[in-house]
Amino acid sequence: MNTLDLLLQLDESKLKKPSKEVEMKRLSELTGERVIFKVEALTPAKMEEIQEVSMDEATENINISELQNMTVLEGVKNPSFKSKELMEKFGVHTPKDLIRKILLPGEIITLYNIIGELSGFDGGAVEEVKNS
Repeated sequence: MNTLDLLLQLDESKLKKPSKEVEMKRLSELTGERVIFKVEALTPAKMEEIQEVSMDEATENINISELQNMTVLEGVKNPSFKSKELMEKFGVHTPKDLIRKILLPGEIITLYNIIGELSGFDGGAVEEVKNS
């Protein structure tokens, strides 16, 4: 069966975004209980949106810190960094400020990398086929 036929037979409901639960060890130690974040792959449209808002218009370069923070903001589904309760609790006004208040830089980068892997940036998503 050719690839087109395989795709035509694919059940669209199976095209769900990959997700994963990860333990935030430092936060678990601080609370005395396991702190689990649910992270999820981003859609191509969401990735484009994040790249656009992370672009420094003056230099036309991507602000890596902004890219990482926005990816974490959109990719971490639980807890939501958009939670008004959490922002009030930690005395911040924006979700990005909340991320910076709760997480260490290495934790942000690790979550960014996990979300990237779930979104297909792990290098193993596509495999070259050798001609026989």
